[in-house]
Amino acid sequence: MKRYMALGAVLMALGAGGAALGQKAAAGGPAAKQSEGGLSLSGVVLAHDARPGPLGEVTVANRSPAPLTVTVTPRQWTQSAAGKVSPNRRSRLAGINVTQSTFTLAPGGEQKVGVSLASAPGAGSLYGALEVVGLPTDVSKRKGLVLGYRVVGAIRISPLAPRLSLVAGKPKAAKGVAALPVKNTGNTIDAVTGRLSVKDARGTRNLSVGALKILPGKTVNVALGSKLSGRVTAKVTLKQRGRTVLTYNKKFTVK
Repeated sequence: MKRYMALGAVLMALGAGGAALGQKAAAGGPAAKQSEGGLSLSGVVLAHDARPGPLGEVTVANRSPAPLTVTVTPRQWTQSAAGKVSPNRRSRLAGINVTQSTFTLAPGGEQKVGVSLASAPGAGSLYGALEVVGLPTDVSKRKGLVLGYRVVGAIRISPLAPRLSLVAGKPKAAKGVAALPVKNTGNTIDAVTGRLSVKDARGTRNLSVGALKILPGKTVNVALGSKLSGRVTAKVTLKQRGRTVLTYNKKFTVK
């Protein structure tokens, strides 16, 4: 039975970029030396406004000792309630085109790939990943564990008319821990910051929310504290771009 394994490190935080797999090459920096092995990607953050046309170009380099079949695919981001993001490998990012989606790279070879926006996104913005996968060209003939490479870059299409909007859901509380679900109903990934005050039988605790990025349409849980009990009052103020976007003041029970 053949099995495939993609190895390496991906640096990404809603568009922070990517790094050469299995290497210590810096994101967006020079391609790693061939002796270091693996697949590298330069130009890993493609940032542009929401005007159709070219977004930029990335360079894919094969630093492994064997020829690689490379695929380049724009992907949607997924985001967990904890805030972690990853490419959705089941879904292609609509509206993004690449000049070369599949090609073969000899050892030491490089390929430039152009990326473009086909049309203005309906929501005004678009945030996704550029997934690059490299597998040995003779992968179908190999047996056992086969080493592959995967690098992830970022696509950030910023809105021409930014809309800031956050909506709070019902607090989630269990076993002394509470969190406030916050949904981004705007069209930017501007960092969410703020302050919160939580009061229970033990008194009042003041906490801060720092540099949390939430994808448009996604919901992330903002921690309200631990070791809480009984009737709790939470006062939350969240900001984007220095502006207050959400004010929340509710009471709830923690068991």
